[in-house]
Amino acid sequence: MANYLGGLGPTIVAVMWTQTGLALIFVLMRLWTRIKINRVAGWDDYLISLSWLMLMPYTVACTAAALKGFGRHVTEITPEQFVAATRAEIIGQTFCIIGIATSKASAAIFLLRITIIQWHRYVLYSLMLAVSVMCFFCALFDFVRCDPVAHVWNPTLPAKCFISDQGFASLSIAVGIASTVADFVLATLPWFILWNLKMKQKEKILIACSMSLGFFAMTCGIFRAIALTALNSRSDYSYDTVGLILWSSTELMLTILTATIPTLRPLYNRLRGVSSRGEYHDSDRGYQFEDSKSIKLRPKERNLMLTTTVAAGRSNNTSEECILERGNNIVRTETVIVEYGYKGEESAPRLSPQNIA
Repeated sequence: MANYLGGLGPTIVAVMWTQTGLALIFVLMRLWTRIKINRVAGWDDYLISLSWLMLMPYTVACTAAALKGFGRHVTEITPEQFVAATRAEIIGQTFCIIGIATSKASAAIFLLRITIIQWHRYVLYSLMLAVSVMCFFCALFDFVRCDPVAHVWNPTLPAKCFISDQGFASLSIAVGIASTVADFVLATLPWFILWNLKMKQKEKILIACSMSLGFFAMTCGIFRAIALTALNSRSDYSYDTVGLILWSSTELMLTILTATIPTLRPLYNRLRGVSSRGEYHDSDRGYQFEDSKSIKLRPKERNLMLTTTVAAGRSNNTSEECILERGNNIVRTETVIVEYGYKGEESAPRLSPQNIA
């Protein structure tokens, strides 16, 4: 295969492979943490892995496009090179669109596991549904909007299209706006969710800040939408689209990192514990659900009351536990009154359950 790499082509290859490698490192650390330390994986882990599996073919396709001349001005390549490069780039775009949907869904599912406020859940479910549906149709119409399909990457072919290029551009811009809104919500909502959890103030801020990396992904989404609005014609498509490609890959990479970093806390605690005599053992297990009983001892003829609490716990390493301390207990309290008399009385001690809360 002839190599027509030039112009902005080397930039495409260098930037996208760097992003793909960095995202892979974080995803592997996340999977190690979930499987080896927490001993469990959830849908958010599967979706973030799928997101990387979408970023990888996007990078491969854009690399193939760059090798065929993408990144050069259209006047510097032949029509055949333009068609081959554009076909590879459009195929890659489809993977990117799907990856954007799955990465936002992964971040939303992670937050759903730790939020208990109903309107937070409504917002997250609505966000997932809106972004997923819009991305699905955008990826679908990337190919099936014209007959023959080849017209999409070779506009010189006569074709019958039920969605014009301008109409598809409008849909793509709408997807970009929805993605930007999703990034804003996913970066802002954790501050409200975490603030109600029983955690150290410093840890709340650190975790919320790590999830607020979504603001950088939001910025990429804004620039991507601007790049889409600028593509009103195909006069220099092979060169003008480079910015769109790079903003899209950067947004996807940052979303993967944003959804992954908060889940690495058990790994951080374990690594810190290795160098501090095993201190991680108390924190990498997540929080405990405890069943506590409060027993009140009250003499029959005196207003004395003794209270003792007995707690039994069990470990539950679900996805949200990576950001919660062991001390965050969910407690069920059972109050029992023990009535007894003085020595010499005939009545025997009597246990009477008073209430169960």
